[in-house]
Amino acid sequence: MEGKKEINLDSVLESLGPYGRYNILNFVLLLFPILLSAFFECGFIFEAQQQNYRCEVPGCEGLYNDTSWLDYSFAIPTTPDKKHLESCVRYAQSGTGCTADQFNTSKVVLCERYVYEIDQSFMQEFDFACQEWKRALVGTVHNSGMFAAMLFTGAISDRFGRKIAVGIAATASLVFGILRGFAPDYTTYLVMHFFEAGFGGGLYPSAYVLIVELVGLKQRVIVSAMCNMAFVIGVVILSGIAWFVNNWRTYVFILYSPALLVTLYVWFMNESARWLLSKGRKDEAVKILMSAAKINRLDPRKLELDNLGDPLLKAENQTGDKKSQLSKAIRSSIIWKRLLICMFLWMTCSFVYYGMTINSVSLSDNKYLSFMLVTLVEIPAYVVVALVLDRYGRKKTLVVTYTTCAATSILFAFLPKAAWWSTALYLVGKWSVTLAYSSVYIYVSEVFPTNMRQTLISICSTAGKIGSLVAPMTPLLTLYHKSMPTVLFGGMCIVSGLLVLILPETRNTRLPDTIEEAEALSKKRNNVDES
Repeated sequence: MEGKKEINLDSVLESLGPYGRYNILNFVLLLFPILLSAFFECGFIFEAQQQNYRCEVPGCEGLYNDTSWLDYSFAIPTTPDKKHLESCVRYAQSGTGCTADQFNTSKVVLCERYVYEIDQSFMQEFDFACQEWKRALVGTVHNSGMFAAMLFTGAISDRFGRKIAVGIAATASLVFGILRGFAPDYTTYLVMHFFEAGFGGGLYPSAYVLIVELVGLKQRVIVSAMCNMAFVIGVVILSGIAWFVNNWRTYVFILYSPALLVTLYVWFMNESARWLLSKGRKDEAVKILMSAAKINRLDPRKLELDNLGDPLLKAENQTGDKKSQLSKAIRSSIIWKRLLICMFLWMTCSFVYYGMTINSVSLSDNKYLSFMLVTLVEIPAYVVVALVLDRYGRKKTLVVTYTTCAATSILFAFLPKAAWWSTALYLVGKWSVTLAYSSVYIYVSEVFPTNMRQTLISICSTAGKIGSLVAPMTPLLTLYHKSMPTVLFGGMCIVSGLLVLILPETRNTRLPDTIEEAEALSKKRNNVDES
């Protein structure tokens, strides 16, 4: 091939056209499992949701659902604030009637049976009244499974392929999700929930990496925004399903049944050409690119695929290193430093994002509507990300968003909470961390080599899960000082903003395919185009 210039994959992808028929078809096929991942990752919130319940009082539960006797509080005591009935105790009863003279209001007894707010709910079926820890344990088991999924799926994706990882995650979600819906007891339910999250929790990152590798450097931000929006739409649909479906088993079947479609068609999809090249399987990659050209009605000969560079063979010829790419990464101080910083950035985003959500006041009395609204406000943030990342760069965007979130969080801690500007500051902080979260996801996918990208992204995502696990405990900090949670949020954002400064810029830079190319990003960080 002497005299012919070697071309890289990004040039080929640009020639194919980022929004040709081939990519549009793959976008649809991959955005669907991303939408479903919203069901699988957030479904447990409503599946095992908290609800009101009270003691069942013999003789007082009327034949026609008459509960007017509750207004007189002679059968069940009220909470100290007088706004609600106690959940776990009632007054001692001396007869079988339902009149005030048959209850001893100076003596309370534990409930024997309970009346639940929602019929056919998870709590009602397993009778978890006054055992809140059992309901809360569902979330812990789910997050524990997601923890395992990040590393499990990443290893499969990098070793066996992106398509294989998506297929395994979708199949596991379908099988264990449906089995969970048939669980006869609580223990079986928890085991199925852990397996579903553990083997299927990597659906989103696997599909995300595959869809990002379909396009060149100029389209990565837009494609990432598409993935985020698909997830948001999934969460909104999830809220609507939970709003209208009370039976928790029916709810589970509705959420997981669509995964059957993914498990059927994913095996017929093409593998990532970028991943194939990173594994030295150039002939397979060329075959896929030629097929894509035909679907897009282009002449494959114009792509000059015979001159397509093989990054793995090139790296071997340059270094003579026959050891695995993992071994190279372990011995690379640049990759190690970058990985640790990216882990902290991801953990900060997850911790602050979920922490601010948990500590915020509900927008309405309808929890389903509130959940929808809080989710929908993220869509404008993703649009802004698509506009600013390519114009101003990844580093500037991350520094500004982290700094803005830090400033608003700390100011919020010292302002009167009743003031309107206090609420405005809180919302700006939430907006900023949403922007940072989306930017970090894009940035992390750009600084690691193709042959280890999914594994290292999964490690960063696992660090993020630590943040999401700790976030629910932040309200407890208000027992020591009411402003401690927001000060903590601000402090972590300040540290993250400073750490971003020592990372390389990746705007207008093609995805690195090898360890050497990933390391070269840091060496060029002082020569970034400022235009």
